[in-house]
Amino acid sequence: MKRIRQLFSFIKGYWWMMFLIILFVVFNRFSYSYVPLFTQYLFAFLKNPDSSVIYNVNFPNFVLNYLWPNEGFQTIIKLVVLLASFQTFRFIMIFVESFLRGRIGENIQRKLRNELYDHIQSLEYQYHNNVDVGDLIQRVTSDIEMVGSFLSERVAEFFRLLATISFGTMQIYFINPSFVIVALVLIPFSGTASILYFRYVRKQFKVVEEKESKMITVIQENLAGTKIVRAFANEAHEIEKLDTINQAYSKANYKLSKASALYWGISDVISMLQYVIIIIIAIHYARLGLVMMDQLVAVLMLIGMLIWPIRGLGRLIGDFGRALVASDRLHELYQLESEFNNNGTKTPPILGHIEFRDVSFKFSDSDHHLLTNVNFTIEKGETVAVIGRTGSGKSTIVNLLSRFLEVESGQIIIDGVDIKDIEKHYLRRHMGVVLQDPFLYSRSLYDNIAISNPQVQKERVFQAATIANLDRDIQSFEKGFDTEVGERGTTLSGGQKQRVAIARILIEDKPILIFDDSLSAVDTQTDKLIREALQFKENKSTTIIITHRITTARQADKIIVLENGVVSDIGTHETLKDKPGLYKRLWDIQGSLEAEFLKMIEG
Repeated sequence: MKRIRQLFSFIKGYWWMMFLIILFVVFNRFSYSYVPLFTQYLFAFLKNPDSSVIYNVNFPNFVLNYLWPNEGFQTIIKLVVLLASFQTFRFIMIFVESFLRGRIGENIQRKLRNELYDHIQSLEYQYHNNVDVGDLIQRVTSDIEMVGSFLSERVAEFFRLLATISFGTMQIYFINPSFVIVALVLIPFSGTASILYFRYVRKQFKVVEEKESKMITVIQENLAGTKIVRAFANEAHEIEKLDTINQAYSKANYKLSKASALYWGISDVISMLQYVIIIIIAIHYARLGLVMMDQLVAVLMLIGMLIWPIRGLGRLIGDFGRALVASDRLHELYQLESEFNNNGTKTPPILGHIEFRDVSFKFSDSDHHLLTNVNFTIEKGETVAVIGRTGSGKSTIVNLLSRFLEVESGQIIIDGVDIKDIEKHYLRRHMGVVLQDPFLYSRSLYDNIAISNPQVQKERVFQAATIANLDRDIQSFEKGFDTEVGERGTTLSGGQKQRVAIARILIEDKPILIFDDSLSAVDTQTDKLIREALQFKENKSTTIIITHRITTARQADKIIVLENGVVSDIGTHETLKDKPGLYKRLWDIQGSLEAEFLKMIEG
């Protein structure tokens, strides 16, 4: 019942529309139950056209008064006109019902897509690091479509089934109660088969969903990493990998189809048995004179109102099982805690003074500390380089400062305020972060630079491109700023993508700029030009540069050296290059290479 309540919770906000749909559905099935009676009246009239005869047809009195007295061909005309008018009215009601069902289905799906996408955006950084993108895509698309389709179509179908059986039974009972018993006697067998089918489908559809999710993930990964696949000439292996998961998906679908075929076969047999039994009994009753020909014709038409809805119960139950699984998958996401549940409320002025006080951090599923009692201070407007080996905790500092991760112990203070007390959106709006692998959208260069503020003045975009040393590249492009960069920026080099990402954060004067190893893809000369441009920018920002490159770090006002999550040294290039430690070892290697390179150029 909890799972059912979760499924129907998605109708919230549309209950009034669902109520209207159910009213229309019930009315349409009620009105349809009278359609066979027109045929019954016609057969009764043709058999006995005597004007004084009132036929035993379950029409409302005003209809019988309209058709009586019998006047030969005029009665047939009246009957045809009445049936045409009645059916026209019914079709209008059916149209309204279908329109409302389509409307509620699309509204539910649109609302769910927006809500779920917004919720996914708010999930913690660690979740996005570990989740399969293909699985998320499936939940936001096919799972939502399944839930929306079930709630808009199959819920109405359920009430249609109940109404059809109820009103069909009522009309048959009025003609001859014996036929009702025969028509309903096999329903328990259909119901039992449907319950067994539902139990199997619910489990098997979950398997199908999981296999499909894995297949989508494989496809998504390979399309995103097509360069890597080709670089290693690994196409055959990737095709084989997809073929393996595709076979598993097909096998799961095949088992589901087998169960469906078996169920529909049994349902058809039961349905045909009902028809055969009804026909045999009807013929027997007709020979005994217990039922008139007109009544027999009406019963045979009405019996379909009892048989086919029961047969259609399988589709309803199958979709119910699928909708429950899809609903469970959606609620799995909704139950994940938003990172903004742990949020600050303050919006203090942010100028760029940063202080780490005894900061330690480790992931909840690990005993290994990435940072241990880290202490340092960065003054407003200062340029600080953080250097260290891979895995020393450099990027963790960036993630903690942006509150993508939360400190385990200690404090991070910005301008005298603990960042735990600062509202996350506000904090991040005052930081510009350039990652090592920047993401570019399949739009123009201009749109990618102005993505954070589409209303920004063009002059700011041009200025940001100049500071990022991108202006000469743009001038070399035939369409300039209107050049399409392709998906993920595939038409640009690694250095050009880095500079577009740098320009993106410079269109607004953010008090804190963070370069997370993002200058590694540009050459030394370009690196120098970008840093100099940042140094002489009108509103100088506090700049943190995460880097492996000594030539990048040496110009910083302060250098922080990390080793195994611990700050081993803090100082300038001049104080650290001769001091025993990691920085000196790196400088001895990189500095000598740089000197040899300069000699080679000069020579």
